[in-house]
Amino acid sequence: MKASNNFLLFLKGMLMGICDLIPGISGGTVAFITGIYTRLINAVKSFSFSLFYDFFKNKGKFKEDLRNLDLGFLLILILGIFTSIILGARIIHFLLENYYSFTLSFFIGLIIASSKIIFDNIKKHNFKNIFFGIFGILTGISLAFIIPVNVTPSFSYVFFGGFIAISAMFLPGISGAFILLIMSLYEFMIDVIGNIRENFFYAFIFLLGAVLGAFFISRLISFLFKKDKCKTLYFLLGLVIGALSIPIKKIIAITNFTLYNSFTMIILFILGVVLVVVVNSYGK
Repeated sequence: MKASNNFLLFLKGMLMGICDLIPGISGGTVAFITGIYTRLINAVKSFSFSLFYDFFKNKGKFKEDLRNLDLGFLLILILGIFTSIILGARIIHFLLENYYSFTLSFFIGLIIASSKIIFDNIKKHNFKNIFFGIFGILTGISLAFIIPVNVTPSFSYVFFGGFIAISAMFLPGISGAFILLIMSLYEFMIDVIGNIRENFFYAFIFLLGAVLGAFFISRLISFLFKKDKCKTLYFLLGLVIGALSIPIKKIIAITNFTLYNSFTMIILFILGVVLVVVVNSYGK
C-alpha cells in the first residue's frame, strides 16, 4: 500500500476508535461507511483453526497461510483504533467524573437511535420473531438487577467483557461500549485506559478476551444468522431496549432533577439521536 493509503487507513482506524469509546455508535458502522467493512470482516475471519494447526504441525503451510492474511491492513487499522481510544478515554473519563447524568443522557440518545439500525435489518415481523424481541427486553431489564455495580471486577470478568464486546464489530446497530455499559464495565475500562500504566494487566486481559472473542464470536454470529437471522436480530433489539434500564437506573439514583438539569439532559438526548441519524445517513 502507498504511504497516502496507509495514512488514510490509519485515520479511518482513529475514527473507528473514537466511536468504539461511545455507547451507541458502532465502530463497525464507521467501517461500513468508510468502505472497509467487508475487508475487515474477511481479514478477521482469515484467522482460522487451520492457521494455528499449521503453526505447530506444518511450518511450510503456515508461511503460505501468513501470505494470505491481510496483516498490513489490520496492523495499520488497529494502530489507528488504539491511538484514538487511548487519547479519547481521558476525555470520556473527565465527562463521567464531572457530568455523569448529562453524559449518560447523550449516550442513551445514541443507543435508542442506533436500535433502529437493528430494526431496519429485520425482514420478517411475525409473532414468533416478536416473541424473541420480548424475551430480549426481559433479559435486558433483568441484567439491571443481576449485574453488580460499583465493584472492582475480577480479571475473569474483564476477560469475558472483552470477549463479548468485540462481537459488536460483527453486529448492526450495537456498539462494544454499550455492551460494556450493560455489564457495568464501561466506566471501569475507561478508567483503565485513561491510566494505562497503572492498569496495564487489566488492559492486557481485556485485549486478550477481545482477540479470542473476534475469533469465536464471528463464527457464532455467522451460525445464528444462517439459522434464523430475524429471530437473532429481534432478540438483540429487545436486549438493547431492555438494557437501557441500566443507565436510566443510574441517572435516577444520582440526579437532582432541577429544571436546568432536566432540560440539559433532554437536549443532550436529542443531540445523541440526531448524531446517529446523521452518521447513518452517510452509510446509505
